[in-house]
Amino acid sequence: MSNLAKKAPPSRSKTTPSAATHHERKPALSIIKDIQRQSRRQYTAEEKIRIVLEGLQGEQSIAEICRREGLNTNIYYRWSKEFLEAGK
Repeated sequence: MSNLAKKAPPSRSKTTPSAATHHERKPALSIIKDIQRQSRRQYTAEEKIRIVLEGLQGEQSIAEICRREGLNTNIYYRWSKEFLEAGK
């Protein structure tokens, strides 16, 4: 055998359950939905109009505008359609 002694893998310490009991914890799905609600951005009508008009000007691509605004392109096109239909 070589001079290098084989080291045993580090032992894992047994963790105790957290102070919260099973009944006090929120289900994971509930936590995820809470986070989504908190992170969902609400745009005012003025912001929507500004973003749509900026896209219609054509100085920047729709993708660039949406990236900058943190907006999905599908939402932009929905707003654009609503904006153009309202102007009929």
